[in-house]
Amino acid sequence: MKNLFNFVKWLVVVSIIAILFNPLLFARAKKSSLNKKANYRTTLVQESLKKIKMYLLGYEIISADFYPNKYPSPNSPKNIFSDLYLKEKLFRNILLWLGTPYKLGGSTRKGIDCSNFVARILKETLNVNFPANAQTQARLFKKVTCNLEELSFGDLLFFTGRNRKSKKIGHVGIYLGNGIFVHSSTSRGVIVTHISEGYYSQRFRFGAVIEPSNYLFASIKPEFGG
Repeated sequence: MKNLFNFVKWLVVVSIIAILFNPLLFARAKKSSLNKKANYRTTLVQESLKKIKMYLLGYEIISADFYPNKYPSPNSPKNIFSDLYLKEKLFRNILLWLGTPYKLGGSTRKGIDCSNFVARILKETLNVNFPANAQTQARLFKKVTCNLEELSFGDLLFFTGRNRKSKKIGHVGIYLGNGIFVHSSTSRGVIVTHISEGYYSQRFRFGAVIEPSNYLFASIKPEFGG
């Protein structure tokens, strides 16, 4: 009986070792994990595109004609994306980043945080280096309003961080129109979100406009965190 017990014990140990050190099983597990991540990212991109389609009618055309606030109020500050070419270029760049995972301090397709995402998008669109820090960005651009209806495509939205009691800016996104914005969420990466989702409406502090003059300022050394 004792010999049988020892044999079973030995068989279990050998099986575990075989599983742990079998390259094929490792490869399959890794492939399965990658597939799950890819499927999850695809789902997030599809959700974002669905929101764009829902709130920005005619987005499939990807033409400046469909953007909301095409004819802004005379009292609305003019942002640099009033230029139709830059408006379309910004939107195309945003689409390319959808589904990118979140990574604190990250600035690549492998992972990116909120302020680096804004800085990268603006860099790719305007060919100008912007600081990659939400608080610095909040000081850099002109604060215009706390009313989303007065904001235009391409304006920036600033939020407090996850500590609701704090008034410090801790999150930033790019406004698309009709209540939706694109940002790098800590839990879901680069996605399109409606302001009414979660507690974003409670955390929203103000919108800021990127004026044409900002396009001309000198290159700034990036800061990280956001």
